[in-house]
Amino acid sequence: MKKLLLIITLLLTTTYANEPISFTLTTINDKKLTVSETKEGLDFHEFKGKAILLTLFGHRCPPCLKEIPELIELTNEHKNDLEIVAIEAQLYPKESVKEFVAQHKMNYNVIAGYDHNDFVTYIANRAGYSNGIPLPLLIAINKDGEVESVQAGLIGKSELEQLIKDLND
Repeated sequence: MKKLLLIITLLLTTTYANEPISFTLTTINDKKLTVSETKEGLDFHEFKGKAILLTLFGHRCPPCLKEIPELIELTNEHKNDLEIVAIEAQLYPKESVKEFVAQHKMNYNVIAGYDHNDFVTYIANRAGYSNGIPLPLLIAINKDGEVESVQAGLIGKSELEQLIKDLND
């Protein structure tokens, strides 16, 4: 009987340990995004069938500030096949992130990392950055939810355009 209980306990523990991790993120505009871990990437439930550029940025990061106009243009040019989700990773409070977004006229999904530090830590660890996150950090997810690229640092618009094309193929 003890052996049977031990086997059942181990099976339940193993099954639970293999459950995918899921997060509910809230944008600064109070839009809920549900994200689940998959073996190959991340499943953004609200953005099925679209390429996703998930970027971690900082409000005091010069390369991050430089990429904002490019991300605005990409959002305008790829309304039907791309979603950009930007997470402010320097723990700026939500109201301050809202002001920052308004000031920079950001037209894509922005999340205050202050409210979702668990997700920021999860992304950093999964991307292999457990001792600090290089900013900006871009995770490119194809239309099937598979991570195709993780890149630290500023990426030029032409390279982003090619990446978006590849994500949608």
